[in-house]
Amino acid sequence: PAMYSSLHAADSDSDDSLLSDVSASPTRRCSPAPRPAPPKHRPTPDPTSKPKRKPKPKPKPVPSSTSAPASASASASASASAPPIRAAALSDPHGLAARIAPGSALTASASTVSFSSFRRLVQSRNLSFEPAAAFSNPGPAPELEPEPESEPAEIPSAEPSPPPAATHPPPQLRPKRVHPNSVSEAPAAAAEQPKRPRGDPGNFVRLNINGYGRKKSFKSQARRPTKYRSWKRQQPGGGKPRAGADEEGDFVAEALLEREKNSAAGDDGVLKVVEVAREDPSEQNLEGLLRKVFGYDSFREGQLEAIQNVVAGESTVLVLPTGAGKSLCYQLPAMILPGLTLVVSPLLSLMVDQLRKLPAFLPGGLLASSQTSDEFHGTLRLLRAGEIKVLFVSPERFLNEEFLQIFGDTLPISLVVIDEAHCISEWSHNFRPSYLRLRASLLRRKLNIQCILAMTATATTQTLQEIVNALEIPSGNLIQTSQIRENLKLSISMSDNRLKDLMLLLKSPPFVNMRSIIVYCKFQTETDYVCKHLCDNNINAKSYHSGLLMKKRSRVQELFCSNKIRVVVATVAFGMGLDKSDVEGVIHYRLPESLEEYIQETGRAGRDGRLSHCHLLFDSTTFYKIRSLSHSDGIDEYAMSKFLNQIFSSGNTMGCICSFPKESTSRKFDIKEEVLLTVLTQLEIGEEQYLHLLPQFSVTCTLYFHKFSGELSYELKDPAYCYMILKRPDDLNALSANLTKWLSEVENSKIRKLDAMFALAYYAVKGCKKTDGCSGSEHTPCIQKRIIDYFSKKEGTPDDDYCTPLRKSSTFLQSDIKVFLQSNSFAKFTPRAVARIMHGISSPAFPAATWAKNHFWGRYMEVDFPVVIEAAKAELVKFVGKGE
Repeated sequence: PAMYSSLHAADSDSDDSLLSDVSASPTRRCSPAPRPAPPKHRPTPDPTSKPKRKPKPKPKPVPSSTSAPASASASASASASAPPIRAAALSDPHGLAARIAPGSALTASASTVSFSSFRRLVQSRNLSFEPAAAFSNPGPAPELEPEPESEPAEIPSAEPSPPPAATHPPPQLRPKRVHPNSVSEAPAAAAEQPKRPRGDPGNFVRLNINGYGRKKSFKSQARRPTKYRSWKRQQPGGGKPRAGADEEGDFVAEALLEREKNSAAGDDGVLKVVEVAREDPSEQNLEGLLRKVFGYDSFREGQLEAIQNVVAGESTVLVLPTGAGKSLCYQLPAMILPGLTLVVSPLLSLMVDQLRKLPAFLPGGLLASSQTSDEFHGTLRLLRAGEIKVLFVSPERFLNEEFLQIFGDTLPISLVVIDEAHCISEWSHNFRPSYLRLRASLLRRKLNIQCILAMTATATTQTLQEIVNALEIPSGNLIQTSQIRENLKLSISMSDNRLKDLMLLLKSPPFVNMRSIIVYCKFQTETDYVCKHLCDNNINAKSYHSGLLMKKRSRVQELFCSNKIRVVVATVAFGMGLDKSDVEGVIHYRLPESLEEYIQETGRAGRDGRLSHCHLLFDSTTFYKIRSLSHSDGIDEYAMSKFLNQIFSSGNTMGCICSFPKESTSRKFDIKEEVLLTVLTQLEIGEEQYLHLLPQFSVTCTLYFHKFSGELSYELKDPAYCYMILKRPDDLNALSANLTKWLSEVENSKIRKLDAMFALAYYAVKGCKKTDGCSGSEHTPCIQKRIIDYFSKKEGTPDDDYCTPLRKSSTFLQSDIKVFLQSNSFAKFTPRAVARIMHGISSPAFPAATWAKNHFWGRYMEVDFPVVIEAAKAELVKFVGKGE
């Protein structure tokens, strides 16, 4: 018997595997053909004709009864006879035996062929049948009874068999496969088995039955290397892993690579237009440059005046609505001015987006903390070579003296652009301590800068005055347009069940037919919860907040911009630098913290000039929660005094470099880390400069010795604020009182902004007379009027007494505070700490993870915070006086 390797049996297209299985099949009982008589003797097989084991063996003839010399003569006599009449044999309905070459490895009867094919088909459809076990190692085939030496039975055939060759038989053609279920006379097409996947073991196919496994929805999710990694491997030593790089570093590197690929050498036409505009920055020449590079026919309101001021070297404050083209006001001058344009931006994602949107003829760069040392020095090398015209940096870079020393006489700066300039003012809705350092005195003293462009989309009169004073910009160079676009329909509705109303809103006109909608939430957990609820109700949505990885946020923004997802549920971080002009709707799931924030977020819609809709779901519970959180940054004078004593301790003399860990100090004085930085910044830029801030660093270094590999690694922990003492205050108590008062005013400013937002929403829902065009939930006329009044309010005008639902007293407040102090006598409380717990506000010393389990947590959220502080102060005096 012939033996066949598993390689033959595993291949579904192999003829040898088919014949080996056919030869081992039992005969069919219903066959009318008589069984051949047993032979007189068994022929001796030829050992040289056995098939050899090769990767791709070809079928060779094996010894059989047809190859014997005796049968050769019988075969010749049979072929010489007249051809038989064509008929369908009952034992061979498919005619398979007639097409099997006489020189094949094994020969079987027609009934054997038919039954074996049917048996294989039935077994292959059985769920418990394992073809790998059945066909890969078939084992030794049973011995077949050889054909008799007499003349074989005549096989019906359409054509007579050709006479055999004298010496060697001619090479036989591959036999055609016949469908096992065919009942036709003519041979039918073979039923091919499904091809197994490439590299898959056996004949099994991997199935994704219950949704497990990788699901590719978009092309960019395929398993292939990114552009940056492909490019990096082509560089010298590019295959090595980048030590210390994180996912934000990869994100920045990919943006730089994309910028490098998209950039092109400036052609002569653009250079000529730039030279003409540089010599004469007239309106006609600037519009020619605008058409040549940016493809626009004319400037929008405020753009031309700002560009002409900057080109002439005059510092300017520019206030344009969201999406009105503020970026153009520094991109076009950057092409004309001879030196570098330095752009200060608050967010890394915003810087990367602005870098990508630079025109191809304007080379740009980026300095970020997430870059590796090679990338950082590579950018500096391009800067010194003059190959970068626009450089994006964060405000924290100005704390680094080495960074400031880079820009000297060898690298002149023609323009400094401060994006989101309202962050400079502590009275703004988005105050950032690092922006406080961006003063004209610092910029001129350290960088020798003469021209500053401050840009913002939302700023009150008081905030604008603070910006003008800090940057020393003439008041006549303030360019301001309307902060409200006329193509926005503004609506507000009272909601008792915001999740249910949101679903109803998205499934009813006009939002049901919108392709791009942004839903703004306040908290990250709330964002994920709302997004999950929308997805469960067949609404294509994704969440976006700062808790997600940079690449995932970038992916969500990319899908939203390409209209592959309809709804993005996001926090306030989404939308800054969003390059999507066809957003049709914005829904506020919670009350915004200020009118500035409300205008900035609604401004994401309708940038293409088409009619867009913005809706606010208003409820008083949200107002209580947000107003309580507005008191999270306050400091008691007692805590401020202790903190200053640590900064200016007796051992910290003038010129001494000191530091303190952020986390432990924050927990010790119950002051947030951001507030600690604000106090240090105020000590540096105040009326008297007491200290000089230095870059942050880690105070703990842990070394790891790896015994087997012989390597040494380290880990930096406990980030700390570092500073140098320049002057010791004469009166620490007076300084502590002044700083506490200043922080209290900043806190009150934030609360007044929230009260103004509440008053607008409450008026639209409850007090609107609906006489100026308001109808139903749409209140565009009255909302626009109150917004204009808010932003045009003159400095020095007394603040409005906004009506809020907060209570000024409570019957059981004093008694509940007393019980709380008695049941938690082990803790050291301050009046502010007790009030925070009663309002449900987490703090470094009393985090929500521990104290939210207390049944007094958030019980008096509806009572005004100063009222709770006074009650806590009175009870603490009694509690300490009794010695409890």
